[in-house]
Amino acid sequence: MARLIAVSIDCRNETVRQIFEETISRRRDYLITKGKGTGTADMVLLDLDESRPQQTFSKIRELLSAAPDLEVFLTASRTDPQMLLEAFRIGVKEFLSQPLTRQEVEPALTRFEERFNGRVPASGGQPGRVVCIIGARGGIGTSTVAVNLAAAVQLNMPRKSAALMDLNLHGGDLGLFLDLHASQGLKQLSTDISRLDETIVLSSLAEHGSKLHFLASGHEEFTDIDSTPGSAMRVIGLLRSLHQHVIIDCGHVLEPPVLEALDSADRIIVVTVLSLPAVRRVQRLLQILRRAQYPSGKVVVIVNRYKKDQQDLLRETEDMLRVRIEGLIPNDFPTASDAIDHGKPVVMQAPKTVIGQWFTQEARWLIGDPTASDHDQVKILGKKMSLFGLSIPTFGAGIRENRSAV
Repeated sequence: MARLIAVSIDCRNETVRQIFEETISRRRDYLITKGKGTGTADMVLLDLDESRPQQTFSKIRELLSAAPDLEVFLTASRTDPQMLLEAFRIGVKEFLSQPLTRQEVEPALTRFEERFNGRVPASGGQPGRVVCIIGARGGIGTSTVAVNLAAAVQLNMPRKSAALMDLNLHGGDLGLFLDLHASQGLKQLSTDISRLDETIVLSSLAEHGSKLHFLASGHEEFTDIDSTPGSAMRVIGLLRSLHQHVIIDCGHVLEPPVLEALDSADRIIVVTVLSLPAVRRVQRLLQILRRAQYPSGKVVVIVNRYKKDQQDLLRETEDMLRVRIEGLIPNDFPTASDAIDHGKPVVMQAPKTVIGQWFTQEARWLIGDPTASDHDQVKILGKKMSLFGLSIPTFGAGIRENRSAV
């Protein structure tokens, strides 16, 4: 689906509420909102006031008058034929009898999804690809990689729109890399995710000179972030419905919004340097990602600030991590630092340097662009799983045969 389905539950029967919530929680594309039939929910579950059914029917009419595309699920212990007929006449789509069972809710949700998919436009065909960049630790250039990959993708494929999202929830400053000062960002969008739509997200994006769209973090606190569950996934879903490529700087902390982004991603790029502390952090990170049982080729590891005399260390690192390093970004810290100081990506500030050419030449295969050549394209196979899975490793096969020479 192009975006999450927002569900509102206005039900006094706690048992019914619990069964409905548990059934929905098994489906990744749903988000339960806090409101009671308000905002821009796609579906609302109501229980019938059996002593005053007309009051419930009046409420349904008001809801559908304000939001014609809203789907109403009605639940009650009574199954009077006349009452059911009136409910369907005023616009109720599904009736769930009590006591409620998961076996009854599941097919109702399947029918709803068929109607929903036929109603929601695909925004120009296939949804965009999501690429998450996550670092082994801070200070190793994760943001530099994210900015330059996003800029290179937009410059190399000007007919395709690309977005860069800052998911650093502790003082994200990705805008400085692009000399963009966005007043809105993820923090503001997450305040009421039930109302989010493509128009609201578009109004929060800043446009770079390269035509790259940028969504700031909006978080500047040093304290823990109290994020709304599902907010990152919903924003990402809207971004991918608007852009062919969505690049996300995930920082280096596995917070809940980052986990949502990693589960949503088509490709995860782990950035490290060849130092023992960083490699050990990557080792622990890969253990976590392996438990998610992601499909083969979804996770790749690249080395930043690579030097030619580190070949032996590179081989030792691959043996330690049990993966093949898929990209070696040349060590050119002065050029990268100068680009940051000027608020420009390296691919624009110094495109003819070795590091600038690396990003320009390697961007398409690294993000797993399906239009890349068969030789360069990393095949992504299998079914998406979740970071909350507890299975054995699956990634590491099907990766690029010829590592980049630096």
